[in-house]
Amino acid sequence: MHRHPALSVVIPTVRRPDGLIQAIDSVQRQTGLDNDVIEILIVDNDPAGSAADIASRYDNAPIKVRYVHEPNPGVANARNAAIANVSNRLVVFLDDDQSAPPTWLKGFIDLYVSYKPVVSFGPVETALPEGVTSHVDYLKSFFSRGGPDAAGVYDTYYGCGNSMMDLDQIKFDGELFEASSNETGGEDDILFSRLDDAGHKFGWAPDAWVFEHVPERRANLQYALRRTFAYGQAPSTICARRSPPDVPGIIFWSCIGLGQAAIYGGVSAIMWILRRPDRAFWLDRAAQGLGKTFWFGPFEQKFYGSRAV
Repeated sequence: MHRHPALSVVIPTVRRPDGLIQAIDSVQRQTGLDNDVIEILIVDNDPAGSAADIASRYDNAPIKVRYVHEPNPGVANARNAAIANVSNRLVVFLDDDQSAPPTWLKGFIDLYVSYKPVVSFGPVETALPEGVTSHVDYLKSFFSRGGPDAAGVYDTYYGCGNSMMDLDQIKFDGELFEASSNETGGEDDILFSRLDDAGHKFGWAPDAWVFEHVPERRANLQYALRRTFAYGQAPSTICARRSPPDVPGIIFWSCIGLGQAAIYGGVSAIMWILRRPDRAFWLDRAAQGLGKTFWFGPFEQKFYGSRAV
């Protein structure tokens, strides 16, 4: 009988006990794969180590669960601790606010067996809390991830949550995720852009989808626009953090951002006056444009690290 490659499912977590349990349980319910070549690695980024008790509940679970404590807060620190402690070269990242259907891992493995991409990504479907009534279509779109209809390899990369990496194909020296992104995020964009520059293609696995369970404090327009402003900062930030910095790239993206902010900002103002139901989508585009231009210093948006604890 042909056995699939061994893999490690990494769940970084910071003080989200209910979400962590939901994520672990969803991995334990995977079907179509051999449990004995799968591990779950919990990376607890809470300095107090609050997830240790949860990990101990799974001592006799069908899929082995291991626990690592990374006490230094920061999203890059947590991901680097994961890479340093996994047992397998195929590493799947599942966020602690996500849960997966039983066929999730098989979707990733089927794509990998066919194409061997360096990094694969899957869709994300939004699960909003009950009671959200404002800008519902926008929020569902914002927290979701779509992609091509067909499985295969493409030039596009996405975020680290719900992705699978083949560490044997990543040849960079040092830690994979840059510590400079510990509080702002974007550590995945920087890594994936380096892989893109090195000529790698990226996999898309439409069957490897997950739910993202949006907490109430995030299910609002203010939070989403702040995040989309940060997403807009990514191209300029990537250029700034190259060695040496890509100054023409910074100028290019800053100019693009100014144009987007002016055009989409004007359209969104009109849409807001008219109370159009899609007005948040236009405001989102304007915020991304502003992010490309105002990406530095006091405009950096901090969501992780010390801000999370």
